[in-house]
Amino acid sequence: MENKKGGVIIGAGPAGLSAAETLSKSDVRFTVLEACDHIGGLSATVKHNDFYFDLGTHRFFTKNPEIEKYVTNLLGDEQIYVNRSSKMLLKGKLLDYPLKPINALVGLGIPTATAIIFGYIIERLKFKHQAPESLEDLIISQFGTPLYKYFFKMYAEKVSGIECSRISAQWGAQRIKGLSLRTAILDALWENRKKEAVTWVKQFAYPRKGFGVICDKIAETIKEPNRLLSNARATEFFHNGERITAVAYSGKQGEGKIESDFVISSMPITELATSLRPAPPDEIIEAARWLSYRGLVCVALMFDTPSVIDQTWIYFHDTLIDFGRIHEPKTWSRDMAPADRSCVVFEYFCNEGDAVWNAQDGELFEKTKRALKKSHIAPHADDKVFDYKVVRSPKAYPSYEIGFSHRLLKIRNYLKGFENLQLIGRFGTYKYNNLDHSIETGIKGAQNILGANHDTFCAFFRSDGGRQHLLHPVSLFCAPYNT
Repeated sequence: MENKKGGVIIGAGPAGLSAAETLSKSDVRFTVLEACDHIGGLSATVKHNDFYFDLGTHRFFTKNPEIEKYVTNLLGDEQIYVNRSSKMLLKGKLLDYPLKPINALVGLGIPTATAIIFGYIIERLKFKHQAPESLEDLIISQFGTPLYKYFFKMYAEKVSGIECSRISAQWGAQRIKGLSLRTAILDALWENRKKEAVTWVKQFAYPRKGFGVICDKIAETIKEPNRLLSNARATEFFHNGERITAVAYSGKQGEGKIESDFVISSMPITELATSLRPAPPDEIIEAARWLSYRGLVCVALMFDTPSVIDQTWIYFHDTLIDFGRIHEPKTWSRDMAPADRSCVVFEYFCNEGDAVWNAQDGELFEKTKRALKKSHIAPHADDKVFDYKVVRSPKAYPSYEIGFSHRLLKIRNYLKGFENLQLIGRFGTYKYNNLDHSIETGIKGAQNILGANHDTFCAFFRSDGGRQHLLHPVSLFCAPYNT
C-alpha cells in the first residue's frame, strides 16, 4: 500500500486530463491512471512514420464561450480553422451533406425527391398523440417515412449494429432538434441565416498536428508531485459504503494500490460498477452487464499521391461497403502528411469479437482497398496505396438500445451514494458527447472536489412530476454526422 494519500483520476482522455489540469492549480494531490500506453483516448492522434491521423473525424466546436477560450488558449498559434465540406455516398451517388434541394433532385431523381417532400408534409400534418419510443419513430415524425428509408435507416443501422426500431428515441432527440426538411431547404437557399442547426456547422477549429494536440497540451500542466501513469488500468475500487477508500491498478508497469481521498472517473461506468469491492447489489451488476458499447476500427491507408478526396469527410450508406465514414487528414491540415503523399482513414463500426474486430490487420487492409475501388469515389487511388495502419478502439460508443435509460439511471443513483466519487466524460456518464462536453464535465468534476456542487449528469436528468427522466443531448446515431 502506497502511504501517501491523494486523489485518483481514472483516464487520461480530455475529461480526465481537464480534471487534472483544474486540480493542478490547487494544493490537491492526485494520480492519473491511464489504461493505454498513450494519452487522449479516442481523441488521440496516431503517428505512423511521416503521417498523422485521428481516430475518427474529430472537430472542435462549442457554444460554451468558456470552453472555447480554454481550448483556444491551449492551442495558441497551433489552432487553425477548417471549412466543412462533406458528402454521402447514397445508391452509388455522392450527395451533399447537408442535403441541398438541387443536388438531391439530381442525385435521387425527381420521383424520389417528390416522395420525400410529400412524405414530410403528410407526417407533419399528423396529430402526435404520444412521444416516439424508438429512433425509427422519432425520425419518421420529424422527416417522414421516405426520407427516413432513403437517408437515415441504412446509415443508422450500420453505425449502431441494430435495427432502428430497437434504438431508443433518446439517442437522437437533441441532434435532430431544429433539423428538418424545412430547415434543409431554408439553409440551402439562405446560406447566411443566423439560426443554424448545430449539426450543420460550416467551419470548425482544429490543431495543425491533429486533434490529440489538445490532450497533449492539457497533460503538460501535470507537474510533480502529481503524476500520470500509463499502462495502469484501474481494476478494483475499495469502499466503506460511503466513500471510495482505495483504487487498485495493474499493467505493464506492475501493480499497485492507492489510498484515495477522492476518485474522478472517466472509465466506462459499467466497468466501474462491476469493479467495486465489496460488490454492489445484484440489480446494479445486472444493469451494468446489460448496457453495451460499440467498437471502432480505423484503417489508415497511405497513398503515394498528394491528395485523394476533396472533402473533409464522406459517409457511406451503402450496406455493401462495410466502412461507414472516411476522412483525409491532409484536407484538415496540410501538416498531417508529407507534401507529396497523403493518408485516408476508413472507419468500421463494429462489436468487439465480431468478424471485423477479429480480422487480421492484413485482411482489413485488403478489404479496405477493395471497397475503396468498388466505391468509385477515387478512381485508381487503390493502385497508389503503399502502406497502412490499423487501430482498434474498444467501447468507442455507448449503445442506446431501448431499455438502457432506466438501467443507467439505476447505476447512476447507486454511485451517487459515494460522496467522494465524481463521474465525468463520455464513458463515465455513458453519454456520447463531444470534446467540449467532456472537458466541461472534467472541469466541473474537479471543481466539485474543491467544494462546488455541479451535477456532471445535469444534461441527462430533469425532474418532471416527481419522476426522473433520462435525457441525452447527443447521440451515437448522429455522431458520424457531427463528431
